[in-house]
Amino acid sequence: MTAGQVLLLACAMATWLVGANVVVAFHYRRIGGAWWSGFRPFAFPFKAFNVREWVILAVLAATSLTLLGLAVS
Repeated sequence: MTAGQVLLLACAMATWLVGANVVVAFHYRRIGGAWWSGFRPFAFPFKAFNVREWVILAVLAATSLTLLGLAVS
């Protein structure tokens, strides 16, 4: 792997991991729970997402998959 591919792969992973955790933390704060509530085992945060949170999650997924596709090509 070249250095550019490794950098794009790292950016894809960081985008998804950091972005999704921030979305879930803000979701729990919006519904009145503690931000760390999403880290409990079998806590399903997606059942009460609003449209804005779903759109942010979809943009994060598209961005990370695009970066991943660029990394492997």
